[in-house]
Amino acid sequence: MGEYNNGEDWDNMEWDEELGDFVCKQKEEEIAIVTKDSNGVVLETGDTVILTRDLDVKGVAISMKRGDKLKKIRTGDDPELIECKIGKKGVYIKTCFVKKV
Repeated sequence: MGEYNNGEDWDNMEWDEELGDFVCKQKEEEIAIVTKDSNGVVLETGDTVILTRDLDVKGVAISMKRGDKLKKIRTGDDPELIECKIGKKGVYIKTCFVKKV
């Protein structure tokens, strides 16, 4: 068994059958991922954004110009990237290069 001192918070302890000892309770907190544009406005899936600068797209012979609208974006697990389609290709764009319409 582990060593116990008088300073432990017993309200946050629970018995672990596998270890045969008291362990701290795991608090499962849901972490919300918030995606923001270059101005700090929250972006959500389905929003329309405008490019704030010219971008060259790697792997595709397309250059995206400042002011181009990107419709029906998708947010994901990374708060610094959004996904959109250019023609039939799906591309990821950093959120620091877009602003919400």
